[in-house]
Amino acid sequence: MASCTAAKRRASRKKTAVNVVQTAPICKLPANIMLHVFKFLDIKTLCSSSTVCRLWYHLVCDRTLWKIVDLRSWPLSLRTLWKIVRNRLSDSVVELLIKGFIGTTKKNENISPSLLEEIKTKCSSLDTLGLCYCDMRNVPAQCLPRNLKSLLLDHSIVPLGWFEGLKCEQFFPNLLELNLTYCTRVENSDLQSIKKLKTLERLNLSYCYRVGDEGIQHIARNLTNLIELNLSNCPKVTDLGLHHIGHHLTILKNLNLLSDWRITDAGILSLVHSLVLVRSRVKLRQRGRLKEQLWRRRQRTEWYSAISLPTYESLILKLGFVEKIAVIDGQGELQKI
Repeated sequence: MASCTAAKRRASRKKTAVNVVQTAPICKLPANIMLHVFKFLDIKTLCSSSTVCRLWYHLVCDRTLWKIVDLRSWPLSLRTLWKIVRNRLSDSVVELLIKGFIGTTKKNENISPSLLEEIKTKCSSLDTLGLCYCDMRNVPAQCLPRNLKSLLLDHSIVPLGWFEGLKCEQFFPNLLELNLTYCTRVENSDLQSIKKLKTLERLNLSYCYRVGDEGIQHIARNLTNLIELNLSNCPKVTDLGLHHIGHHLTILKNLNLLSDWRITDAGILSLVHSLVLVRSRVKLRQRGRLKEQLWRRRQRTEWYSAISLPTYESLILKLGFVEKIAVIDGQGELQKI
């Protein structure tokens, strides 16, 4: 009898709570307004909101709320990540950011090859994947989704030779950004494998203290589409590395050399001089091509009043132990700010 009475009391309390929730003013708002409010919640609060009532559960499951999934506020165990991937993620996710346990007192692993395979299967539209503070020693690079545009591995343990198994034709054919900040095990041999990623536009190698001029030579000669390169706190980079950058990376816009104490003023001037020569050659080549096109159009009696030559954006350099910014203007003159 006592158990029946307790069960009736719990059922009565639950029914009362449901009635209170359904009569709350916020539940009378239209569904589109509720979805707009839910967009401002983090993932943890969003999951807690799904347990309020059935209406909120169905609203939280809406795909528009799960396009960007940022889990970096707290490290999650492998079991919790499996629940989120299986119950919440779908092909609508375009950005997924995960934080591991490196730097904490816990020694748990929250990334496994099977988890990445599940993410690859469920999130077919994934563009950005962030695995921050994660241990990648037991996770081969082949487990990552192949259609990524941004791969963020900052503060993670990336073992030596982790990129050797990559083939650009099969893996990362559309990769535009690679962040290896504080991946201290990355060295020149890894850059020899990274040079296969021909579509790369932004590369961050800050605090990769094993990277030197040999690795810079590999990426400068092969990754000619780079527009941003971060080499801050890479003490093995010298003036020779700047020589390779100036001669090969012709469309580079941002170059970070903060705290690279082995770089001298002569190396900076050599870099500026190389960029001026390369850009002047490109400009003359493009101008000659435009003249040829203009002559052909005149033969076809198609007249154009003006043709604007492409302008080159300024290249930003961050130099020295104290951040200083130098701008190379369109005429190739170095202006300090």
